[in-house]
Amino acid sequence: MFLSLAPLASALPASAAVTQLDGTRLPTPVKEAELGLVRGRGFPDNAVTLDGLFMYRGEDIDPVADASTDPGVFSPLCGFTGELVLRGGGCKVAFGWYNATASGMRPPDNQIYELIPDDPSVAFRCEDNDFCPLATMMTTQMGQHDWTPTTFSAADIRNDPRYQGGLVGFALIGKAGTYCTQTKFSQRELNTVCTNCTPNAPWVTTLIYTSTASPDAFYVAFEDLPVTPTSWKGSQGGYENDGDFNDFVYYITGVTCQGGGQVCDTGLQGACAVGRTGCATDGAPECLAVLEPGEQSERCDNIDNDCDGEVDNGEGLCEEGLVCNRGACVPYCGRGEVVCDDGLVCEDGLCVERACAGVTCEGGQVCVGGTCVGGCDGVVCPANQECQLGRCVDLCAQIECEEGAVCERGICQSNCGCRTCPAGKTCAADGRCVDAGCEDKTCAAGQLCIGGSCADACAGVICPGNAPCVGG
Repeated sequence: MFLSLAPLASALPASAAVTQLDGTRLPTPVKEAELGLVRGRGFPDNAVTLDGLFMYRGEDIDPVADASTDPGVFSPLCGFTGELVLRGGGCKVAFGWYNATASGMRPPDNQIYELIPDDPSVAFRCEDNDFCPLATMMTTQMGQHDWTPTTFSAADIRNDPRYQGGLVGFALIGKAGTYCTQTKFSQRELNTVCTNCTPNAPWVTTLIYTSTASPDAFYVAFEDLPVTPTSWKGSQGGYENDGDFNDFVYYITGVTCQGGGQVCDTGLQGACAVGRTGCATDGAPECLAVLEPGEQSERCDNIDNDCDGEVDNGEGLCEEGLVCNRGACVPYCGRGEVVCDDGLVCEDGLCVERACAGVTCEGGQVCVGGTCVGGCDGVVCPANQECQLGRCVDLCAQIECEEGAVCERGICQSNCGCRTCPAGKTCAADGRCVDAGCEDKTCAAGQLCIGGSCADACAGVICPGNAPCVGG
């Protein structure tokens, strides 16, 4: 590769997440000759490494351990944008998107739609057209190597007449008359097959990284020079690929993997139990926590906000003279006129079952009839509510989302006009995914639309402690 700029050598995991067909660990460490080019222009070594790129952009990404060839295709959302964030190759090539097909056939050249142009002066307004952008603008020769980051938008690709309604892939578009004549695809299966490998399989020419700093965002990193059926390094004008994968690195937003971005169960406690599907290294969705235990403080709202297995615990939840009880700040019992109902006694300012007085349960359990039991065992909450330590609560009751987002199970995410609803669900006018057939239904008070029909909101509900369900 000419003017090849690669990641800085560093402590790496014992085994790589991605290996080339000949066993080469990817991405490869930097070569000293490439670092010399960087130093000669006043930049630090990591200005041209994937390590540096991710560090400067506030990402918690290990270039080797987190490298993947999946997802090769993406589901487009609203706000589809692309930005060239690192360029260690010298070619002037464009970046585009295409409609992925089930057949796995390469798209014709005229069906790869340019998103980022090949002209450096337009793509990133760079003074040194062969040497930027880099991971950082920090240089001892300020003024000589400046560039202006430029974001290119396809707006709402879902309304683009060229979009066919399915998944999309990305391509580094080869250009005749340059060293980089070969188009490289985000879908590995579309790239050149190694004919002297057993078994025959496509060379790895693209690495995918999922952003940890922003939802629905990915980095797509390419080797730019052509590969051949017998060598991933190739040979073009005396230059060859070196496997550093920083020739062209693009940052893409407004896309997710197939099945990604859906609300899911993490297996954690409290508010941390609800997550969002992301992308595993094999392309299958995995449930990622949106909140980690202890990330947010406890509030008096009937929800285990800090995910420690207890609801509304902690100091200072209420004003002086009040105690938090079932999500509301109320006067202490045993003081003034507050008297507990029959069958309850006052303990530590709260009314509890007589049989539970003096009983302390472990996290995740509640006292019922003097015995500690799983607070949600056997409980079936009304639709749109979750069981939290023996109480059915609406996790969205106290959540305010930004414009264009809606709350589902306590998580703000794009309205469903900008994402795909799960199987059996459809997009309603309020931006939420609802049961198919319910998008145009208006039900009476005390009813909910389930499966396309209005039904009693308490139908099938089993409240904690077998309490009666009233109005859902």
